Amino acid sequence: MKNYKFTIKNLNCINCTNKILDELNSLDYINNAVYNFGNGKLTLDSSVDDNKELRGIIQDVADSIEDGVIVEMEDVDEESDEIFKDDDKSIIKFIAVFIGLVILHFTEFSDGVNLALYLVLYLVVGYEVIITAIKGLKRKDFMDEKFLMTVASIAAIIARQYGEAVAVMLFYSVGEYIQDRALDNSRKSIKEALKLKPDFANVFRDGKVLEVDPTEVNVGETILIKPGEKVPLDGVIVKGSSDVDTSNITGEFAPVSLSEEDEITAGYVNINNTLEVEVTKAYKEGTIARIIDLVENASSKKANVERFITRFAKIYTPIVLVLALVLFLVMKFALGYGYQETLYRAAIFLVISCPCALVISVPLTMFAGIGSLSRASIFVKGGNSIEALTDIDAIAFDKTGTITEGNLSVDEVVEVEGKREDILKIASIGESFSTHPIAVAITKEYETEENPKHLKNIDGKGIEFDYNSKKYFVGNSKLIDDNNIKRNLSLEKSDKIEVFVADEEKLLGIIELSDSIKEGVKESMDFFNKEGIETYVFSGDKDSIAKEIAGKVGIENALGSLLPEQKVEEIEKINKNKKLAFVGDGTNDAPALATAYLGIGMGSGSDIAIESSDIILFNNDVKSIIKAMKISKRVKRIAYQNIFIALFLKIVVLLLGAIGYVSMPLAVFADVGVSLICIINSLRVFRKE
Repeated sequence: MKNYKFTIKNLNCINCTNKILDELNSLDYINNAVYNFGNGKLTLDSSVDDNKELRGIIQDVADSIEDGVIVEMEDVDEESDEIFKDDDKSIIKFIAVFIGLVILHFTEFSDGVNLALYLVLYLVVGYEVIITAIKGLKRKDFMDEKFLMTVASIAAIIARQYGEAVAVMLFYSVGEYIQDRALDNSRKSIKEALKLKPDFANVFRDGKVLEVDPTEVNVGETILIKPGEKVPLDGVIVKGSSDVDTSNITGEFAPVSLSEEDEITAGYVNINNTLEVEVTKAYKEGTIARIIDLVENASSKKANVERFITRFAKIYTPIVLVLALVLFLVMKFALGYGYQETLYRAAIFLVISCPCALVISVPLTMFAGIGSLSRASIFVKGGNSIEALTDIDAIAFDKTGTITEGNLSVDEVVEVEGKREDILKIASIGESFSTHPIAVAITKEYETEENPKHLKNIDGKGIEFDYNSKKYFVGNSKLIDDNNIKRNLSLEKSDKIEVFVADEEKLLGIIELSDSIKEGVKESMDFFNKEGIETYVFSGDKDSIAKEIAGKVGIENALGSLLPEQKVEEIEKINKNKKLAFVGDGTNDAPALATAYLGIGMGSGSDIAIESSDIILFNNDVKSIIKAMKISKRVKRIAYQNIFIALFLKIVVLLLGAIGYVSMPLAVFADVGVSLICIINSLRVFRKE
C-alpha cells in the first residue's frame, strides 16, 4: 500500500471526524487513516493507485457524514476565497433568521400562517443540521449532537413551541460557526511551522543558475542563496560568508555569522551576503521536512485523556437518549404532566446533554499545546509526549553535545612512544570520516588529506584501521586494553577527555581534550532538583570526567565509561521505579532514547537519535525542557479543567431542566455556551507566563 496525504477543509467537528475515519478504515483498501486537526491534513495508506480516484472515495465518505467538507490534494493548503464567501453567507443567514424571529414574536398571525413562517425560518437555519442527522440515521450511526438537536427541535415544534425550535437551531448553528472560527484561529500557530517550506532553490547546472523546486535538488549540487532568501536545503558553505537569522528553527533572534566550511540549516534566512552552499541532504531528509513531518503527525498519537474522552463520547449520547425517554415516561405516566409539557422537558434535556463541549475540549487543548511548543522550537511527536512530560520524576543526560557544548579542543598531547606530530597525524587520518565532536577537534588540530584503509568502528571504544600497511588504534583505554597493547606509563586520574593512539605493539601517545559546559545547564539542574526530579548523567567518557561535570552543574548521579547497551541497562533499572526522560543527541544515544519512558533529542543530533526521540529541541538548549514541562503541565491542567467545566455545568443544568427551571434558550447555552467556554479556556495554553 502507498501512503497518501490530503487537505481537508471545513471539517471542524471532532465527532464527525471520528465517524469519517472509522468509515475509511473499515474499507478493505484503506488502512491507518488519521486526521490532524492542527493543520487539516488527512494521511492514510491505500492500495488504490490513482490519487484522484482515492480523493473521490474520501469525498463520498465525507459527504455521507458531514455536508460542506472539501477534500483536496495535499499541496492545496491555502484558504480559498470561497471559504470567506461562505462565511459571509452564514452571517447574513443568521441575521435574517434572527430578524424573522423578532418580527414573528411581536406580530400576530393565524395559527397556520404562524406555523408556516416559523417552519421556513427553521429550515433556512437548520437544513444542514437536519440533513446530516438524516444521513446518520440512514447509516444507523446517528448518535451525535446534530441528531440530538434535530430531535429536540422537532419535539419543540410538536409541543407548539415554534419560536424556541427555531432558536435552538439558530443558536446551535451560530455556536458551531463560532467554534469553527475559533478552531481555525487556534490552528494558525501550527500552520506557521508548515510555512517553513521554501518555494524554490537556485541551483548551479550547466554553468547556469536555475530556479527549481527544492525537492528536485540532489545531494552534492551547489545552490546559490541571495540576501533575504530562505535557505532551502541543509548544506555546507563553499563560498562566501554572511549573517543568518536562525529564529525559524531555533527560536533565537540574534543573527549568527557563518562562513566557508560552516554547516547551514534549511529554514535559516540569509541576511546580508550571497552564499554558495553544497547540499548535504535531500529535501525529504532535511531539517524543514523533518519539522513539517513532526508537526503534521503530532496529533495522531493521542494522550490517554484524549482516548478516554473519545471512548466516553461514544456511550454518552445513547445514555442521554435513554434518560430523555425515561424522563418523558416518568413525567407523563407517573407524575401526570401534560403531553406537550413532558415532550418540551425531554427536548430541553436532549439539547443540554449534547456532548460537543466534552468531545472538543481535550483535543483542542492538546493541539493548542503542540502549537505553543512549536513556537518555542520544541516539537513533539504526539499528545502522549505532552502527557508523559508532566509525569517524569527522573531525567538523565548524555554529556557531550547535551550538557557540554561538544566543541572540544586539543589541550595537550602526551608523548609516550611517538612524537606529537605523528600522534596527531595518525589520529587525524583515522578520524577523517567521523563527525563525532572528538574527531572534529582532532582533525581541526591536524589537517590531512590522507585516508585510512579497512576502517572499523568499535562501539563505545574507538576505531581501528590500516595506514601504510600498519594497523593503528584510536580510542579510549578499553580499546588499548582489549588489544593487549603495552602502555609503558602509569596513568594518573585526569579530568580531561583522553584519546589513546597506538599501533599493534605500543602506545604512541595520548591526546587530551576539554569541553565547556553549555549556558543555562546549571540553572536547569537546579530547577529539576527543586521539583524533586532525580538527575543523572550517562556518558561514554571515563567516570572521573562524568562525575566532575555532574558536580559542576548539580547533577545528583553520574556514571561514566558506559557503552550504548550499558546506558540502556541503567535506564531499564531506573524505569522499574521511576518515569525517566533521557536527553541525548548522538547515534549511540538512540537505543537509550528509545528505551526511556520519554526520549528527548537535540535538533542538531543524528537522524537516528531524532527518529528515536519523542520530543525534539531544535534550539539545542536544555533550558527548553523546563519551558516544555511548564507548557505541558498547563495543557494537562486546562484539559482537565475543560472536562470538569463541561460535565459540571451540564449536570447542573440537566437537573434544573428536568424539574422545569430551564428554558430552551438556556438549554442551548448549556451546549453551545459551554463549548465556547471550553474553547476559550483551551486558548489560554498560548498565554505566556
